[in-house]
Amino acid sequence: MTNTVTLKDLKIGSYFKRKENSKKVFIRQHFNRKNYLGPASIWCGDSEAIGDGIELNPKTKVFVEFEY
Repeated sequence: MTNTVTLKDLKIGSYFKRKENSKKVFIRQHFNRKNYLGPASIWCGDSEAIGDGIELNPKTKVFVEFEY
C-alpha cells in the first residue's frame, strides 16, 4: 500500500518515488530558496547514483511507504 504526500512534508533523508509503479527511488535532500536564478526547489538525489538527482517543486506529490 502506498501513501501520497507533498515533497515539502518529507523529512530530509526520506525515500520516495515520483510515480507509484516507478523503479527509480529518490532521497529528499536540501531546500533551495527562490532567487534571481529560479523558483524554490528541493534537491532529490538518486538512491543508486551518487551525485545524480533532480530538483523538484516543493508542492510535488510523491509516493512513500513502498516495497524497496
